[in-house]
Amino acid sequence: MSKHEDYDDYTTGKQTFIVKDEKAALKMKREEARAAREKYKAVVAREREEKAAERAIKRDQIQLELTKLKLSQSASEKARTNIALTTPALLVLLIGGFIAMLGTGSIPDDQVSVASALLTLVATALMQNLRSIVSEGAADASDANGNGKAHHDKKPKEVNKK
Repeated sequence: MSKHEDYDDYTTGKQTFIVKDEKAALKMKREEARAAREKYKAVVAREREEKAAERAIKRDQIQLELTKLKLSQSASEKARTNIALTTPALLVLLIGGFIAMLGTGSIPDDQVSVASALLTLVATALMQNLRSIVSEGAADASDANGNGKAHHDKKPKEVNKK
């Protein structure tokens, strides 16, 4: 049997009421609409809760992975990470402060060369520390073959010549 939008299928098991009172029919339609809205709201709320639960699980998994990574880091790696993150901020602060002090005249004219020489020494030392961290990181990365294992872990293939 074909379905058509104008054709009501009475075999769906839904109870059918025949009402001649229009007020009662209108009230019944309102109740049916309200019940349908309530059902829709319940379904939407359940789906929202499911999505929120999925997001919470995913967030917990990410936090677990981050915690595992932090725990697996050695003290030297943590120190390198901290230096790599703070050095640029220190350089910006020092150089910006020096320029601001020059602009406001806080440094006497006869002391500008001394202050700039000291700033150059400090900036050079910070940059040298940062450069050594970057070069150590590049050396560590070149020892790896992309899956977390060093090249020396792989066994060379033996070639038999006959």
